[in-house]
Amino acid sequence: MSILEVRDLNFSYGDQALYNNLNLKVEMGEHIGFLGANGTGKSTLLKLLAHKLIPDSGEIIWQDHVTFSYLDQFLEVDSDVTVLEYLNEVYKDLFLREEKLNQIYHDISLGIDLEKNSRQADFIQEELLQKGFYKINEKIDNILLGLGVQIPLDFPLKKLSGGMRAKVFLAKMLLEERDVLLLDEPTNFLDQVHIEWLVKFLNSYPKAYIVISHNFQFLNDVSNYIIELENRVMTKYKGNFLDYLNLKTMRSKEYEKAYLKQQEKIKKEEEFIKKNIVRATTTKRAQSRRKQLEKMERLEKPVVYKDLNFKFKFTRTFNMNALEVKNLSIGYDHPILKDINMKLAFGDRIAILGKNGIGKTTFLKTILDIIPKVSGSYDVNPLNKVSYFAQVEEPKDINAIDYIRLDYPLMDNEQIRSLLARFGITGELVFRSMRELSGGEGARVRLAKLTLEESNFLILDEPTNHLDKIMKKALFDALAEYPGTLIIVSHELEFINKLKLKQIKFQ
Repeated sequence: MSILEVRDLNFSYGDQALYNNLNLKVEMGEHIGFLGANGTGKSTLLKLLAHKLIPDSGEIIWQDHVTFSYLDQFLEVDSDVTVLEYLNEVYKDLFLREEKLNQIYHDISLGIDLEKNSRQADFIQEELLQKGFYKINEKIDNILLGLGVQIPLDFPLKKLSGGMRAKVFLAKMLLEERDVLLLDEPTNFLDQVHIEWLVKFLNSYPKAYIVISHNFQFLNDVSNYIIELENRVMTKYKGNFLDYLNLKTMRSKEYEKAYLKQQEKIKKEEEFIKKNIVRATTTKRAQSRRKQLEKMERLEKPVVYKDLNFKFKFTRTFNMNALEVKNLSIGYDHPILKDINMKLAFGDRIAILGKNGIGKTTFLKTILDIIPKVSGSYDVNPLNKVSYFAQVEEPKDINAIDYIRLDYPLMDNEQIRSLLARFGITGELVFRSMRELSGGEGARVRLAKLTLEESNFLILDEPTNHLDKIMKKALFDALAEYPGTLIIVSHELEFINKLKLKQIKFQ
């Protein structure tokens, strides 16, 4: 019996329909990888399943007593709740039982209802033992360590970086151990060591999950089913990512043949109707064929994804140092990385590597004067014209057009829409709030804006997060062609190696 069933689901943003009577069944124990190009509606579907959005039509049926959790990487935190307090919310009921137990022990110490309270205390004590209450801290520590969260547990959640906050959200989700996990790009802020830990965790997970990822190796390692959203239709494949590729090739060829055959039939029928509809002797036959044609369930035209291409605007460079760092210590309340030394000439191209939490993003923010240094020095050449792509940008409650216009007020709507179209942001998407865009769509808008800046120094922090393979290729081509100074932080070693960047490891 299915624990989750989607029946004839339809959902639109404005005039843009994302799904065509979409159907899906999920059984307990299914580990589903979710594929589709940016903008096809993957993140939207998870939000629909999590009741964050309401469908236009159709049904989303969760079986009784089935629990689920949804990873929202952009969840805002306004309170001063600490990391530990946030994670302990998972065990709220157990902490309430402990409070009850302590009250009972207090009553026993006063000699109140000794026999009754002793029995109740024994019962609650056994309950807490069976539910692992006394191993909560150990469990939290293990998951935080596995995900690379190395911060004081009394640190306010709202003061964490976007990436670190997303990892804490993921940690809570894993601690909850719900029947179904809805995971949207869980590896975005994880380095390879912690991705491998997550793979092991998910492979041993006895329940079900649906995971969106553009990391195909990760999908291959954690999936026993693949679902693909294409042509507004969802297709489910049994097996891992490699199995999907083989089946996909065969199905795509069959679908294309069926589509072409149907188009040929439609053309012949339309020609017959046109020739015979006005003839008295054949009009009834023509009308009958027209009715049949109207009732025909037409196949969607196979999507052919066009290559995207763009360039970063380059201005003059100089024959001197672009950046010099001496004995630099960085951090917030205390140093997290000390004695950084680095010298970059104009035109040098480097990748900064290192485990999560080591200070890569903090280093970038320090040399950009976003946060103060702890000690040491850095000299940024005043002739630099820096363009910066942040790892996380809090989404604004404005549409993509207005987001561009904030910094480029002289651009008219037509110019902005033309720019966004080159990045695959078209139609209704340009009017959708940046908060409502998927991670991949938001990243495309931010990259589009970056291409308007003239620079001779690009600083990019995890720019491939959320990007599908088409957009990654376009970004690679743009960076390969860029002649200026480049600093990039990325966990995608394959991307870094292809760019042939000098690698500097923080440790």
